[in-house]
Amino acid sequence: MRRPVRWTLRAGAPAALASGWRAAHTPFGHSLPSAGVAAVVCAGVIWTLVRRRRHRWGTPLSAPLLFPLKGGTWFVGQGGGKGLNHHFAISEQRGALDIVAVEPAHGSRRSGRPGNGRAGNGLAGNGDSGGGRSGSGLESYVVYGAKLYAPCDGTVVSAADGLPDQEPGRIRFGPLYGNHVFIDTGHEIVKMAHLRPGSVAVSTGQTVRAGQLVGEVGNSGNTTEPHLHLHAERDGVGLDLSFEDVGGFFHRGRLIRH
Repeated sequence: MRRPVRWTLRAGAPAALASGWRAAHTPFGHSLPSAGVAAVVCAGVIWTLVRRRRHRWGTPLSAPLLFPLKGGTWFVGQGGGKGLNHHFAISEQRGALDIVAVEPAHGSRRSGRPGNGRAGNGLAGNGDSGGGRSGSGLESYVVYGAKLYAPCDGTVVSAADGLPDQEPGRIRFGPLYGNHVFIDTGHEIVKMAHLRPGSVAVSTGQTVRAGQLVGEVGNSGNTTEPHLHLHAERDGVGLDLSFEDVGGFFHRGRLIRH
């Protein structure tokens, strides 16, 4: 969220708590059955949320990965169990993450006056004249153009680099993953999708090492805004992601500083 929205919500929280306290002192608020039902419903919602944020499929990686993005604050837009991760219905992608970048002042998307933008993104650019990425197009998204590094050692089994970025908010027909890099570790295949055209730095058949630059985040393929799609699969079954350098659970709404 942008800073003004975030602080407005924070300011509204005490008012909401005060309203709840006042409601408890009205005649209706003394109804113990109603209060009991409300408490049970709230407890159920919280329990369900906690379980889905900590969900594991029980199919681990052969070894933890390295987190493929560096030098920023990253936000998990999709991740976790059913209800928090729209990938869950597809067996291969059930443990997938969708990741964007955020900044304190702007959230995931900058605003500003139109300008020159980055060359070669397939759309009219909107970066500012000072070389920034403010505006309303692809380059207004903080994650767009972020460097992407191999999360593991392995062999590139598929790489694509010639597909155009989608216009944010609109999807044209095209390959699902768009520009991508798939790495076979010998035990599973790690897939990174929606890369920026012209940025893919590896080719099919190439051996890569963990931490090697492989491309940049873009908006190609089945995507409505720039983000990194990341998942691992073995024999068509999605695996639980884990990272050497970032601990904890990877669920929708988590911030990662790395």
